[in-house]
Amino acid sequence: MLRKNKVELPIEVISIKDEGYHLFVEVHVNEQPIRLLLDTGASRTVFDMDVIQRVCADVELEENEDKATGLGSSQVENFIVILNSLVLGEIELTEYQTGVLNLSHVNVSYGNMGFSTIGGVLGSDILMKFNAIIDYKKRKLFLEKKD
Repeated sequence: MLRKNKVELPIEVISIKDEGYHLFVEVHVNEQPIRLLLDTGASRTVFDMDVIQRVCADVELEENEDKATGLGSSQVENFIVILNSLVLGEIELTEYQTGVLNLSHVNVSYGNMGFSTIGGVLGSDILMKFNAIIDYKKRKLFLEKKD
């Protein structure tokens, strides 16, 4: 039975050839839905630069001196942004600092496989903060609300 302090988000599961699966969740930034890849190995949640510039027209990107690695490429230029509102189900994070990258190479790969593009990656910063549980059978991501 689900406790009152748990929030559940549906997980979309796609099969990547015979190699495994990718999991996706929908979040909202400034009331706009954004599809994120659920990545327990990502140290931080990041958003695609084009998506952030579309949903946060007046956003100010601050260059991050540390180069990001991973996501199928070597070191990439990345930025930091403060989002007015990031909503995960019933959890709203305000003034949330997150990373911004150019994820076009990832989206080109998804497009070549016939899959929808992503707006970013939901990483372990949020998963750890909200004691995430991934239920593969139910295809749900459970997050614990903080009182």
